[in-house]
Amino acid sequence: MSEGENTIPNTESKYPWSNYTLKIGRGEPVSTTQYVLYAVQIAAIIVLSYLSVTVFGPLSYAGISLFYFVYPFFLVFTMWWGIWGPIAAYVGCVIGAGLLVGTGIVPSLAYSVSDFIPPFFAFVIYRGFLANRGYDPLWRDLTDNEVAGVKTKRVGAWAWFILINGVILNVLSGVVGVGILWYMGVIAHNAFWPWFIGWVAGDAIAMVIITPVLVKGLTGLVERQGLINHGWVT
Repeated sequence: MSEGENTIPNTESKYPWSNYTLKIGRGEPVSTTQYVLYAVQIAAIIVLSYLSVTVFGPLSYAGISLFYFVYPFFLVFTMWWGIWGPIAAYVGCVIGAGLLVGTGIVPSLAYSVSDFIPPFFAFVIYRGFLANRGYDPLWRDLTDNEVAGVKTKRVGAWAWFILINGVILNVLSGVVGVGILWYMGVIAHNAFWPWFIGWVAGDAIAMVIITPVLVKGLTGLVERQGLINHGWVT
């Protein structure tokens, strides 16, 4: 090997997650198995969205839940499966947290954009920015001290995780979701702030409790089966 070749940094293998990027995919079409997998996760999110706004009855209203436990599921699914996660989040909210609980079709279609926002931008931020700075886009650094022999930055990982998903994107989601329902008259005009605070707090609590469980219990298995998307689509 020449001297020039020795001086070229191997950026592709700097981190074990370097193959998880913002490219379209692996350069191959979506397989039938993948389509089935994505369809199943969309169906799961619909069910979990419905349960999130019905199980706790008095803590829910007009598709808003004070413990929206589907939130960490579609965040993690997005880290695994790219654009199919935000799609599932949107469809799940329209049907499960909207139409099935009596919210009209127009408000359901409109306010469900709020569930598309966090996973979409989380995927962009982690794969496009934080992954290149030593943070795992699959969030294994929330629970593990090492990933494939690389020491993780657990304190930093939690700080970024809470700041991005629990605060910034969560607040943006709450402003959009509660704001649309408030503007359309689904929520009383004097009830914006109570439901907004409940939205943000409920999503954040569910996220902190459930996400590490999903990551620790399932991410390794999903990756070993070769089911993690390399890019947005495949």
